[in-house]
Amino acid sequence: MKKLNNIKAVIFDWAGTIIDFGCMAPTQVFIEVFKKRGIEVTVDEARAPMGLAKKDHVRAIILLDSVQNQWKIKFNQLPSESDVDSLYAELEPNLALIVRNFSDPIPGAIELFGNLREQGIKVGTTTGYVSEMMDNILPLTAANGLTPDSVVNSSEVVSGRPAPFMIYRNCEKMNVFPLSQMVKVGDTVADILEGKNAGMWTIGLTKSGNEIGLSLTDVEKADAQWLDEKLDFARRKLLNAGADFVAEGVWECDAILEEIDQILESKLNK
Repeated sequence: MKKLNNIKAVIFDWAGTIIDFGCMAPTQVFIEVFKKRGIEVTVDEARAPMGLAKKDHVRAIILLDSVQNQWKIKFNQLPSESDVDSLYAELEPNLALIVRNFSDPIPGAIELFGNLREQGIKVGTTTGYVSEMMDNILPLTAANGLTPDSVVNSSEVVSGRPAPFMIYRNCEKMNVFPLSQMVKVGDTVADILEGKNAGMWTIGLTKSGNEIGLSLTDVEKADAQWLDEKLDFARRKLLNAGADFVAEGVWECDAILEEIDQILESKLNK
């Protein structure tokens, strides 16, 4: 990576961005929690709200027409906020346990962290996970060499994504500003909106993330034409959400960060 003279910090999402290729951990847990109540949720339905705080994710699923219709048939009423609380109370401990099995760094993440750190650029993170989930992840990722300067989870702020408050908390923890010289990297629409709402540059990720939803092994086995179509769809979705740049994964971010730095150089020297 070339010397970056104008970027102050890069803030990353976790699952699907720097760990858990394909964002696999949360999906099955959401499906199982609803299934225990006799409600069928598809993989696509479970994945659609990914990136939100996990309780907001439950709330988004429960508002789906398909879920509301099933709920009315089974329970003779529409789901309520107390049902959200009940579902989340079951989901949180199960997800806190399973995330430990999906903590392997995504290729390129450790190298990118190292390149940024060598240049004195701060590395922050935000996540839809709560503190109990991150407490199970952080020792494992640290052992693998993935150690950001700041970790902010959704239970630390009044509102998770797409609100920018986790990013603001990162700025405070790392004592870094302005946001116009910082970059958010993530794999979901919620990540992009979080970054844009904070006034940051944004990079959306396709192949490693929730929009493709395949493990690294399965991506390598996937039909090339099918995968290209999925990548194109994910790319357009993230760009439509406001992403300034799109890459397949963090392994492609060096060149994009260099380009952002050059644009900032031109703007700052006017």
